[in-house]
Formats: sequence, C-alpha cells, structure tokens
Amino acid sequence: MGLRHRAVAGTVGALMLASVLAHAAPFALIADGSKNTVSLIDVASRALIKTIAVGDGPAGIAVGRDKRHVYISNMNSRDISVLDTRRLEITDTIPAGAAPFGLATDPKRDRIYVADSKRGTIIAFDHGAQSPAFELVTGNTPVGIAVNSEASRIIVSNHDDNNVMLFDITMRKLLATIPVGSAPVGVTLSSDGSRAFVANQGSNNITVINLPLAQALFNIPVGKGPYAIAHDPKSDYLFVTNQHENSISVVDLKKRRERTQIAVGEHPQGIDFIASHRQLYVVNLLSGAVSIIDTDMLEVIGAIRFGVGVRAFGKFILQRP
Repeated sequence: MGLRHRAVAGTVGALMLASVLAHAAPFALIADGSKNTVSLIDVASRALIKTIAVGDGPAGIAVGRDKRHVYISNMNSRDISVLDTRRLEITDTIPAGAAPFGLATDPKRDRIYVADSKRGTIIAFDHGAQSPAFELVTGNTPVGIAVNSEASRIIVSNHDDNNVMLFDITMRKLLATIPVGSAPVGVTLSSDGSRAFVANQGSNNITVINLPLAQALFNIPVGKGPYAIAHDPKSDYLFVTNQHENSISVVDLKKRRERTQIAVGEHPQGIDFIASHRQLYVVNLLSGAVSIIDTDMLEVIGAIRFGVGVRAFGKFILQRP
C-alpha cells in the first residue's frame, strides 16, 4: 500500500521540523532526476520532511563521516551538491569531473570520493575544498565505489572492463585488478571490511571478493540486471536490486545461493539497509516509488510514491549519532 505525500505549508512547520530532526530516527534521502531535487524522508513516520533543489541529474548519494553533511552527485551539471543536514540547505557546490556518479565518504577523514564515469578516475575532495586532493586512474566507466572501515582501501567497479580495482588510500596506488562478472555496477563491503560484493549487471550474478587477499571467491546467480547491493550482517544476507525483473534477490551467503525474490516496483536501482528498523529502502526508477521491505519477514510492507525518475545510488540512509 502506497503513501502519497500531502501538501504541507512550506514543507513542514518550523516546530515539527525541529522536533523531527532532534530525534535519532533514520532519514532517507531520495534524489529525483526529473525535478533535480533530493527529498528527506523520516523513516519512522514515512513522512516527507523537505524537498531541496540540487544540481542537474542527481544520482549518487553519500552521508558524511560526521552525519552533518550529505553529498549528492549531479551527472549532467558535473558537480556535487553538499547538503547541511541541520540547516537542510545546500551550502556548497563542487565541480567534479565530466560525469560524477558513484560516491563514497571516508570514515576517518572529512573526505568524499567520486567515480567519474566518463574520464575514468576517482576524484578525492576534502570537505570544504573546491579542488581535488588527488585523483586515482581507474578502468573504463567506473561506477560503484566503496571504502573500508579503516579508511585504508577503496574499491571501484569498472563497468566496461568487467573488473574491480582495489587501491591503497594512504599510498594512493593500485593494489590489484580483480576480474568479476560482466558489466559490474554496485559495490558493497561487509561491515568488518573482509568481503566485497559486486553486482554484475551483464552476467546476472554477484561476485564475492576476499578483500585482504584481493581475490574473487565465487559468483552467485541472481535475477536479471543486478544493479546495487545491501548487506545485513546479522543474517549474512545480501539484497540485490534486479533492474530487468522488478525484484530483489535475497542471497544467503552461508549457503551461497539465492534464497528467494521479492517483487518491488519497476526498474529498481538504489537499495540501502536500515539495521535499527530491520528494513530495506528500494528506489524504483520507472515506477517512481520507494518500496519498503521488512528484512525479517522478507516482504514489502509499504511504499512511498514520488514520480518517475527517482534515484539513490549508494548509502542514502542518514542515521543520527
């Protein structure tokens, strides 16, 4: 059952806004490429808090280390919008290459990494800077990107090369190029940083990688057009968006197989896991809705409707400390 947003004077009253933001409840940030906005959703109530204008063609989202800032990559305007989560305003815009897409934040430094899918680089920006701190040369069409919890390694998927690259952040050098399936997109790490999970859009499977050894371990078949992955460390399940099957694959990593599929909206892409609520938020590009899944019952328990063009690639759930 979907929930339609009601018109609210000025988004929400000032008192309600202050009350909501004072709580530690998670918030979801959903980009809308058709309107060039990002919407803040309260997970507990599923209410729209505010819709904020960003750049042209927003897609990637990443929450900063201090939870004070959220970064949104805008592919068409070739920049990154910086959202202040207390003021709920865009406070900075950073030029970012030719086609910024995937984003990841550094858990130890106030730094953002962006995959420039056109130029074949990872661009690193320190918070508040307009110029890159450094760049790393990748393969062709880098898309997904993730950083380990120690902030020592960064991994990126090269969509057109059928591989991922692992870099040492401190030394700023390539450690390994690891073959995976065809047309890899989303990359997610386990919470302990021991494994990487890669969604291979062209070969309809996911690759599990031993990160310390920089070695692919095995592939697991999923649905058609896998795009992004979320990991639940409690169950050790992966949840994979299948773009061309309008479903989520539930993958049991212990048994190394797909357990089931859950039907969602049309053309699901972004996915993120909310551990405190045992829920998944799944962003469906063409049906213009976010599906909400209970990860214990493995079923859809609701939806939030926007419009065609919604995206959220990366870690788009903001959890207050």
